[in-house]
Amino acid sequence: MPIKAITFDFWSTLYQSKTVDYAKRLLTLKESVERGSGSKVEPEQFEAAVKLARETWSRTWAQEHRTMTAEEWLGVMLQDLRLTLELEILAEIRLNMEHSILADAPTLAPEVSSVLPDLASRYRLAIISDTGITPGRVLRQLLEHDHLTQYFTHLTFSDEIGRSKPHPSAFLTTLAALGAAPAEAVHIGDLLRTDIAGAQAVGMRAVQYVGINHDQANGLEDGRKITPDAVIQSHEELEPLLQRWNDG
Repeated sequence: MPIKAITFDFWSTLYQSKTVDYAKRLLTLKESVERGSGSKVEPEQFEAAVKLARETWSRTWAQEHRTMTAEEWLGVMLQDLRLTLELEILAEIRLNMEHSILADAPTLAPEVSSVLPDLASRYRLAIISDTGITPGRVLRQLLEHDHLTQYFTHLTFSDEIGRSKPHPSAFLTTLAALGAAPAEAVHIGDLLRTDIAGAQAVGMRAVQYVGINHDQANGLEDGRKITPDAVIQSHEELEPLLQRWNDG
């Protein structure tokens, strides 16, 4: 079947993160928690609570195939600290966490702005993105700022659908919105476990983009090796690859 739809991962595929001063962010978070609770927190205790929240997020993502929100992340941390915050300050902290990326906005991956217009004229495009602390509504702001929204028929973010890659629904709900069968679609992403294995499991072809991050995970938990249908270093390689698959 000819390819008529392409789905893209967001992080390390369309966008490259900037280096962030996490120590400064954590200090600001600690000060806000102390202000909201009226309690002083020892640095070691705070660091342990943050570590627990991060580990809980990673475990939830890997095992439950969903991404915790900033509110849930804060809940884990505060429970470990045995603190309760004033609701107004809690809401302020949550919003600051969700919007912090706008102060250190990621940059577009090379060739994205030049390749997308041509691809959008030939195929239906969508984004399938796992979100971290930053929700889909904020990632939409980045796409709009860079004038990319116009090229995508649909945007799927894990915090909005309640599932993250490699769960089948992350891919199948997107394909339904695009009006494409799995055999008519290709997914582009950097992570083997989520992007490549997830797309292939529903019957899509999967291309690993290694221009920013070259994930080399050994395989799935059941020991099966994850092998992309193709690997590209540049987004400029995508159109010739799809043309070869369509001609073949």
